[in-house]
Amino acid sequence: MQEELDTSELAPDIKWERYEYVNIKTKGSSRRKLMLISKTTKPGEMFTYFKDILKTFPSHQFRANWQNKQFKMLKENLPQQHCIFVHDFSENYRCFENTEIQSSYFVRLEISIHVTLIYRLAILEIDGEESTIENQSIITEHFFVFSPDESHDTYFTHDVRKLVTNYLSSISAYVTTIHEFTDGCQAQYKSRHCLGDFSYSKEDFGFDQYFRNFFETSHAKGLQDAAGGFVKRQADIAVLRGKVTIKTAEDMYQFSIQNLTKPNESASCKRRILRLLDNTERDELRKFKPVPDNRSIQRVHCVENGIISVKNYPVTHVIRV
Repeated sequence: MQEELDTSELAPDIKWERYEYVNIKTKGSSRRKLMLISKTTKPGEMFTYFKDILKTFPSHQFRANWQNKQFKMLKENLPQQHCIFVHDFSENYRCFENTEIQSSYFVRLEISIHVTLIYRLAILEIDGEESTIENQSIITEHFFVFSPDESHDTYFTHDVRKLVTNYLSSISAYVTTIHEFTDGCQAQYKSRHCLGDFSYSKEDFGFDQYFRNFFETSHAKGLQDAAGGFVKRQADIAVLRGKVTIKTAEDMYQFSIQNLTKPNESASCKRRILRLLDNTERDELRKFKPVPDNRSIQRVHCVENGIISVKNYPVTHVIRV
């Protein structure tokens, strides 16, 4: 309608709200934060804004739907010698006591929790059944890493990937190809250092093929979030009932080992694997170049050390990092 595009002086003013990044000052420093801002404008300005943001929405929604469909298809038809990892950091667990003094509220320690969903083929000696080409059986496992280290960076995620790889080796899982799925967090999975470190995956972890897929923005929520929330909720309940005291990552790990290793029958996983990461070494031995337009990358494939194949649908190209 013509009235919706009217920006003239005669057009009525309307009130509406939109999200914008604003600079706010906290503790003596300035940082950008996404906030809901009230606007009073002509109708045309609001609808012009809607038209601009809707230009990219169809492609965004298509990629999200297509990716979810492919992810589901891969899970249900996992090829022989392939394995899927879904990585995600849960929100840190804030330690508390059932009875505590008031001042302790402001100095609570936090525990980092990293969750990995593992989808693999069943192994007779471990799972009591054998997956074959004719009769495929997919096992789902939840792999938790607890750590006092609150720096969620590429060094942390590298150590997590190493722990998961060691677990597969410990159960003699014959895997040649890994499909990782993560969100698009720059510091954890998608920065130049993350992608550069990823290019060494064959050498570091010993698999023949290594892929990393990035969920579309705001479409990375799933079972991994529920898994992390479940562990924290069970810990809260136990603390409130006075059954346990959790003050450190070691306490959280021991509580989970004793109470959460074996899921009940209604759980979405076969078992929970728990690990404690006491310390993450951070060195600067590997240096990498910026990856052009890395925010739009949907998938990367490890080619060789320092070289990855990047897919920005529908284009694929090889770059040196």
